Amino acid sequence: MLSTVATPAFAYQDIKVIWGHGYRTNADHGVAAVKDLADDDNEVYVKYTRKGHGDRLFTLWNKKGKGKTTYSGDGGTVTIKKVCRSISARPDVCFTKSA
Repeated sequence: MLSTVATPAFAYQDIKVIWGHGYRTNADHGVAAVKDLADDDNEVYVKYTRKGHGDRLFTLWNKKGKGKTTYSGDGGTVTIKKVCRSISARPDVCFTKSA
């Protein structure tokens, strides 16, 4: 279950939406999620690290389409690194949290 409380990584809000992407973490910050908000048939994904796994970078894909959310398994604290839209025959469009 996801919390409505803001996460430390994104203290200004717990759901970040950029160009049809959304991502968030749960109250103990152990679950990453990515929601596709655009009706464009492009897949979205989030890159994140997890406490206890060193510098390993995980990728969570959402291939379900507009309005659908994909969740990672629960584990060590998640730190979101970037959220991306995969665009066929073009470079992916990615964003990172701004300061």
